[in-house]
Amino acid sequence: MFKIVEIEAENVLGLECRGKLTEDDLRGIHSWIDSELAKGGKPSLVILMGSFDGYADASAFWADLKIDAKHVGDLSRVAIVADQTWLKWGTVAANPFTGADLKWFATDDRGLAISWAGDGS
Repeated sequence: MFKIVEIEAENVLGLECRGKLTEDDLRGIHSWIDSELAKGGKPSLVILMGSFDGYADASAFWADLKIDAKHVGDLSRVAIVADQTWLKWGTVAANPFTGADLKWFATDDRGLAISWAGDGS
């Protein structure tokens, strides 16, 4: 599941992902991102993933890749906030392909992640 999170920083969007994301979750995320980007500007995004367990199935993973491909260059910075090592390495691997600065932060560094994201907006 996902939920929109209010971030106390100008031009920074917030999203929390928990459990396993489904294809429907990713469609909802995609719709939300599209509507936020339609407002103009190049916002940053903070994704809280401390309770993220992966994808429900391959179609959900594919839906996530489509979001990433569609929005290359649309975001200024993306902060991934999580403690899972696999997400840290995934962030490093994905960075060259996002068109945004992408950086991983431990959950204890949530405030630092928000500050970093806000500096890019």
